[in-house]
Amino acid sequence: MNRKLLDPFEPEYPESIEACLDDEYAVKCAFSHNGSFLATARSDGWCYIWDMDTLNVMRKLNHGESALLGLSWSRSGRYILTYDEAGVCIVWDLRTERIRARVEFESAVACARMHPRNSMQFVVCLAREAPCLVTIGSDESTPPTVIPIRISAEGVDQKSKAAASTCCCFGKKGVYVFFGTSKGAVHAVLMQTLNVVCSTKLSASTVNTISRNPRGSDIVTSSSDRILRVCEVFLPGQATRRKVVPENTPPSISVTTKIQDIVNRVHWAQALFSASGDYIVSGIQHKAEHNIYIWDKFTGSLVKMLTGPNELLEDCTVHPLRAIYASISTFGIIYMWTRVPQQNWNAFAPGFKELEENIDFAEPEDIFDRRLTKEDGGTVDCIFERIQQDKRDAAGSDESDINVEVDITDDDPLFSDSDTQSDDDEFVLPVLVKSDDLSMASEIPVSESPMPPSQNGETFEPGLTITES
Repeated sequence: MNRKLLDPFEPEYPESIEACLDDEYAVKCAFSHNGSFLATARSDGWCYIWDMDTLNVMRKLNHGESALLGLSWSRSGRYILTYDEAGVCIVWDLRTERIRARVEFESAVACARMHPRNSMQFVVCLAREAPCLVTIGSDESTPPTVIPIRISAEGVDQKSKAAASTCCCFGKKGVYVFFGTSKGAVHAVLMQTLNVVCSTKLSASTVNTISRNPRGSDIVTSSSDRILRVCEVFLPGQATRRKVVPENTPPSISVTTKIQDIVNRVHWAQALFSASGDYIVSGIQHKAEHNIYIWDKFTGSLVKMLTGPNELLEDCTVHPLRAIYASISTFGIIYMWTRVPQQNWNAFAPGFKELEENIDFAEPEDIFDRRLTKEDGGTVDCIFERIQQDKRDAAGSDESDINVEVDITDDDPLFSDSDTQSDDDEFVLPVLVKSDDLSMASEIPVSESPMPPSQNGETFEPGLTITES
């Protein structure tokens, strides 16, 4: 699909379910940074990577016997982080299909996110320990470095043995990392010093999830009090969508919009931003409903409600570029929500006329004649005129002087904030050909072979028959 032919004023949210992927044990899902792949974390310890073009499984990664709780992609798409309830975090290298790093903790992992600019770093929120920053070694023989992050003065609650952090997410360029706590607070930590630069108290309930805006600096949280909160973040040196925050501005995190279902009082499975950052997307956790709600970020008004089958919604995610949502039901079925795009061909061909229905074409009598009659009564030879025109075009222009402009890039505003590029930004997942496919391709029927096989060491041409005397 060519995005330049799409209508720029088309709504950026889907309308209905267009495809279903059968993944029996899927519980969590996440799109890659460019939206080419969808990774699913399964309760049987496996991680499946689906191709969005063919809707087939490209890779199967065996994490272990424990159930996976989530996953996180690197910016390049080469590395993927998986973590389970046993406290094991594994970073996979999809180029070699090998484990790049493995870290084991004493408690379960509540949340883990990879650094958006450094694929060798990720942050882990543990269930009964303080959050940690993990740095992977330069090679596989070097063990990872684990540094604890102290986000609050009280640290770990000695009575419940529960750590303060429950979820985390990085800022747009990885300069800051945001932590949600079990006491309803949000902390912003500077990655360079691992010190808290700003904190705010949202409520007395636990912050379940936290996500950042891909086009701005604001964040959205979902808490146990069943309220979604959009927070505007002002941090020194961080550029927002409208202006650049000066260095001398005091850091602050303020709530701008609150979203809740006052009538049903349902719990929210996830809170995310749309691809443009103008809408809030969340799914409800109801045993008999599979609905996704879309609100306007600025006003908090409901824009669209996507109604699915009567199945519990486990998780949902948003495509980073297009109006595509993915949701997982309690039966492990992945539903792909999208809309049929309308291509605007008039943008490149003003004379192009779209037909709403078929029309009968009145074919002129002289359409295939070699000689045509002009309006002034004279005749012209079509083939001769075409040859002469080609000669004039070839003589009047030199190919060496022609400046051909070839557009090989399709820059998207989502990637325009990248001031530094890594070596893995051009990573493409290799395609593996199974041995069964090779054996099937080699089995060509003799009747379709261009040269029949030889007999008694002699070759013969197709169409000849050899008979024994």
